[in-house]
Amino acid sequence: MSTSPLFSDEMKLTFDSQVLAVLENTSDGFIILNNCWCYTYLNRAAETILQKRREDVLGKNVWEVFPEAVGTSFWTKFYEAADTQTIVELEDLYPPFEKWFQVHIYPSEAGLSVTFRDITERKRRSEEARLQLAALVESSDDAIIGKTREGIITSWNRAAKRMYGYSAEEAVGRPITLIFPPDRQDEFTKIMEQILRGERVDHYETTRMRKDGTILPVSVTVSPIHNKDEQIIGASAIAQNITSRKRAEEQTHFLANVSKVLASTLDYQETLANIAHLVVPQLADWFVVDLVDEHGHFELIEVDHRDREKVQWAKELRKKYPIDPDTPTGVPNVVRTGQAELYSEITDDMLVASARDEEELAISRQIGFTSVMVVPLVARGKTLGTVTFVSAESGRRYNTGDIALAEEVGRRVGVALDNAILYRQVQQSRDQLDVILRGVADGITVQDPNGRVIYANDVAAQMSGFPSAEAMLNMPSDSWMQAMSRFVLKDEAGHPLTIEQLPGRRALRGEKNVQVILQYYDPVTRQTLWSLVKAEPLFNEQGSVQLAVNVFVDLSERKELELRKDEFISMASHELKTPVTSLKGFTQVLYRRFKKRGDEESLSFLARMDGQLDKLTKLINNLLDLSKIQAGKLAVQEEAFDLADVVRNIVDTLQATTQTHQLVLEETTHAEVFGDKDRIEQVLINLVTNALKYSPQKGCVNIRVSTDHEQALVSVQDFGIGIAEAHQQKIFERFYQVTDPMEKTFPGLGIGLFISNEIIKQHHGRMWVVSSKGEGATFYFTLPLYDR
Repeated sequence: MSTSPLFSDEMKLTFDSQVLAVLENTSDGFIILNNCWCYTYLNRAAETILQKRREDVLGKNVWEVFPEAVGTSFWTKFYEAADTQTIVELEDLYPPFEKWFQVHIYPSEAGLSVTFRDITERKRRSEEARLQLAALVESSDDAIIGKTREGIITSWNRAAKRMYGYSAEEAVGRPITLIFPPDRQDEFTKIMEQILRGERVDHYETTRMRKDGTILPVSVTVSPIHNKDEQIIGASAIAQNITSRKRAEEQTHFLANVSKVLASTLDYQETLANIAHLVVPQLADWFVVDLVDEHGHFELIEVDHRDREKVQWAKELRKKYPIDPDTPTGVPNVVRTGQAELYSEITDDMLVASARDEEELAISRQIGFTSVMVVPLVARGKTLGTVTFVSAESGRRYNTGDIALAEEVGRRVGVALDNAILYRQVQQSRDQLDVILRGVADGITVQDPNGRVIYANDVAAQMSGFPSAEAMLNMPSDSWMQAMSRFVLKDEAGHPLTIEQLPGRRALRGEKNVQVILQYYDPVTRQTLWSLVKAEPLFNEQGSVQLAVNVFVDLSERKELELRKDEFISMASHELKTPVTSLKGFTQVLYRRFKKRGDEESLSFLARMDGQLDKLTKLINNLLDLSKIQAGKLAVQEEAFDLADVVRNIVDTLQATTQTHQLVLEETTHAEVFGDKDRIEQVLINLVTNALKYSPQKGCVNIRVSTDHEQALVSVQDFGIGIAEAHQQKIFERFYQVTDPMEKTFPGLGIGLFISNEIIKQHHGRMWVVSSKGEGATFYFTLPLYDR
């Protein structure tokens, strides 16, 4: 198989291998003709495009290879390049191939070098794009106009005809100023100066004139048109009719002003007067507002006209001719249906039909009604009344666009009017409530979600160290916090409290029914004040806390009395302890003597006395503990011990005292803790004896001891009468006893659980109860594990 030669003999001496590689791999066809018009080189792309093999072409002249091309524009350009020795470029259709080629011809002393490429597909796409563009231009909703540099119209699409009223035949060939209003003729010169600088005019808003003389607001974009040499030969203009947009902008601006006026005051009469001044004369010659009450009676609230004398005349006229609620059209019907009514043109027949007598007909004719709109005032689904827009001397005819605007005005006015009425009612209620709250003996404050006080009565202000509620509310938030931080805050047991632990702050975090007995020491006055503070959160529709309401009950005087009582109890307990101890000793001596004598009756009496003395001793000890707790002096002797052993001992001891209950130690886990063993025993004895007392129908009491990684947990469960949820937080308060007329009354002072809870707190633990009425109760307490 022979290989076709790449070069003629004379070219082999000219090209080196690198140039050859480039030529052979380019996608453009490349040929070389010598001065005798013979082919001396073809690359691979030329073979493909020309559909000729090299061995069939090299050494032959062009008319031998392509005789059909002689006389075409291609060979004319070849001769032109050879004769003028200048580079020639062309794009043309080659008829023999029915293809378009882009050709570059480079002459030299040795002949011609020619590069060419097939651009048939590009030409096809370009023609399709041109046809699509023409179709788009014709189908566009925007007017598209072409013109020369001198402003002569060269193209005019269908949208231009619709917009300006001229057909293409009427417009093409005439100056573009045909559609310029008389006062805008100089715009053409200014626009073309910018176009001739190669600049584009974007969205230029102006006016143009239709064939019938109507002036249109338009937005025009003008771009330069270039020829193939990039010379500006004219301009194309795209124009949009912005009448609707301008009207919408005007309406939006008008409604914005309406909203601004409506937001400026909550006095509805002032609001309606301000709205009337906006509407007249921009939207109507007459503006009338009527409200309807729950009995269907209409009241004229506002009427406006440019002539103030006519306004007064209209008010007097309404008194003489009030609205008939049974009228089938107009204001009464709009109120009944909630639907607006539009009367684009008021005829004399309509005036005759609506007049109640000749005088009213004469007045209606005198007013000169031309067009009327009646729209409802609606708020929260209820029609409050109507707004009537009347066109008279201006001659304006209302249309569907106007009624839509009027309905929106009516909607906004209705909402504002409803808000104003509600505000007035709320203000009246608030004033009444404020009078009531200022007269109560308790302090009341309201906090917003940030904790800022937004309401306070004088009592609350004075209890917080402020001279008045006004002074408290006018103080900046940071200053208020500084003023409050001077107090040393503690709870009833004397434990320190931070601002975040106060009931109001807890209520803002969503806690309900929060109450704390609070003591706060004022270092300025050196006084300790006491308050019972109750707080309740108020939630919005989304469930978030919106406000917190605080009630302060002054307990200072009561606490002073309690302090004196505690001192008396402490003193009395100490005084009672010595004689009771003596009685206990003498009772035991007598018991031994009567036992030797065998006097069983006396022994029985002495045993009862000894039991009562034990109860009295326990009561005295509890009262002494209570006094120590109140004084913050409850002694705790700390040591390490096994909590499980203590629980087992208490269970064994108390089981021996009862024949009616079974104490079940369900689970015990070794739990070493650090604290006062005797005090913990005191807590366990109190919980188990309570379980026995409050489950009178016999049964079991279950005791458990368990641990986790950080603490021990003890639980005492009974199956007795249970505790209602309302009492479960209060039973740990001192002297609190559950009061229920349907239940049996159990003896006691209500201090056992209070003392037990305080002991556990001193051991850094926690005590709580889980119970339901009639289903028993389980008391829990935790203690930290001892970490050696």
